[in-house]
Amino acid sequence: MARVRGEEQPGFLEVMENWLVHQPWFPALRGRRVFTRVGGLRLPTPAGDADPELFLEVHVFDVDHVASRRERHRDQVAVPVAVRSRPSALAGKNAFIGRLARADGAEVWLYDGARDRAFLAAWLEMARRRQGSRNGRSRGEAMAGFDQWSPFTVQLRRTASESKLRPVTRTMVTPEGLSDDAGLSQRVVVEFQRRPRSVRDIELETAMTLTESDSSSIAKVLGVVSCSWEDRTAALAEGVEEAWATGDLAIIREAIGQAPDGRTLARKAMAEGKTFKRLARRMGRALGDFHADLATAFGGHPQSREQLKVMADQARTDLRAHWEQVREEFDDDERTDMAEVVDLMLSELREVDEPLQVQRIHGALGLAHTHLADPESERWIFNEDGGMADQALPLRDVVTMLMSFANVVMEAASEGHQGKKPAEVDAVNFGQWYEDVSEVFLEGYRQSEADTTGVDSVFFRAAMLSEAMDLFSRWQGQWVFRPSMLLQAES
Repeated sequence: MARVRGEEQPGFLEVMENWLVHQPWFPALRGRRVFTRVGGLRLPTPAGDADPELFLEVHVFDVDHVASRRERHRDQVAVPVAVRSRPSALAGKNAFIGRLARADGAEVWLYDGARDRAFLAAWLEMARRRQGSRNGRSRGEAMAGFDQWSPFTVQLRRTASESKLRPVTRTMVTPEGLSDDAGLSQRVVVEFQRRPRSVRDIELETAMTLTESDSSSIAKVLGVVSCSWEDRTAALAEGVEEAWATGDLAIIREAIGQAPDGRTLARKAMAEGKTFKRLARRMGRALGDFHADLATAFGGHPQSREQLKVMADQARTDLRAHWEQVREEFDDDERTDMAEVVDLMLSELREVDEPLQVQRIHGALGLAHTHLADPESERWIFNEDGGMADQALPLRDVVTMLMSFANVVMEAASEGHQGKKPAEVDAVNFGQWYEDVSEVFLEGYRQSEADTTGVDSVFFRAAMLSEAMDLFSRWQGQWVFRPSMLLQAES
């Protein structure tokens, strides 16, 4: 049977462009677009598919955006494609790319491989078996014991979704024979990198390093499929005939990263009038262990005297600015009490002389980044969407997490008082709920393996107060945790 190559079929680029411009991850800039195929790979066709003329391909395209003679921009996009000789109901309507007429008069149907069962099985096997192409331009890599998993077949089940933060299509794969109620630990998630790059970002590098160190704080990376493509920009700049770039096309991870997130669970607890204390304590401890894992893997060191001084000056500036922004929104008695607290903190910040540890942290941690991977053991993990930060204070993550709790509480309270969810208003005392959660969260963090000096410092109290004032302003004078802030500051 002759091999059908998608890019050799008449109208292939036109069909691909028509589909690509409607995808949420496609860089749809203004002006004229020119598509050029610069690389890709062919995958072995797995046995068991109903289509005897199925071919599996990945295409990497340069997309040149030409807005004017001077305004030009180039992106790369990657598209996994299942080339079929007949329509496939199993791939789904959303996976259909288009239909082409072959030179011999026959027709082929193109489907997005991120949602095609045969493509997913072949992709997973390429990583699990560490397969590579003969020319060395593509290869699969297995990590964390993935090579010991049972083979994947086309009988697997899949659920695909687009990432809201990155140009990635995530597909959860359930192996053949696994029941619908089986746990996430027996499934995998394939992340198709729709816009591949030749340099791994800090989030993926962090996840791979933590996987190698057997950290239990994240969804481990199980496999990677990479590919090389022609780098026309580099060739032009270097004055050579051709240059090549290599990047990841797919990342395979544990499916526990798709477990319910902390934001959803916290809102559910409030709606049902339930406490969240036990889970919050576990979450605080998990965050501390996450910081300890990061410190072990990437190191940390005390601030220099100059760094300490700069941080103290910045904390004072931030606190003054936030206080000036909200001071008129307090009544007279509250304003007097708060002014005393602010003055005390400013004085402490001027006198601080104890350096804190800096290390790699998440950088933008919120409840949406936490997932209850195992309800029985109440194990929380963290994902990296939103970035990592080097040479930062771990207390920053603690502050942003507590502010995430506060913001979720304010959202629930606001919706309830607007009549959207009146049951929530009667079901829970929002102020007390936040007080309890923040207290046990900090207790859990202090019980972890992390260096907890930062959360006992004036920098933590000042950051909490500054962020609380910002939240107070955004919620138009409503401040569910006002007593907490005052008591914490005075202590």
